[in-house]
Amino acid sequence: MARELTARAMESRGGRARSKKYSKRQSEASGKTVGRKPKLSELEWARMFYMLRAGKTQVDCAREFNISTRTIGRALLKARRRG
Repeated sequence: MARELTARAMESRGGRARSKKYSKRQSEASGKTVGRKPKLSELEWARMFYMLRAGKTQVDCAREFNISTRTIGRALLKARRRG
């Protein structure tokens, strides 16, 4: 049987200890934000998509916004799936 973690142990393990105690849904219901902070704002994402439609390459956009081309590829894939 697992024993309860002390505050110091939870602090040393960061979010992993809390994630076992509370689900994402429970955390959101209590008003807490969960997950990583977005790398770009919605306005920056819109600007990036506009640049791509205008003919810029993913590499150019990645350099402009200081993100990886893989991040851009995942965003494009997600946008295509949404429609």
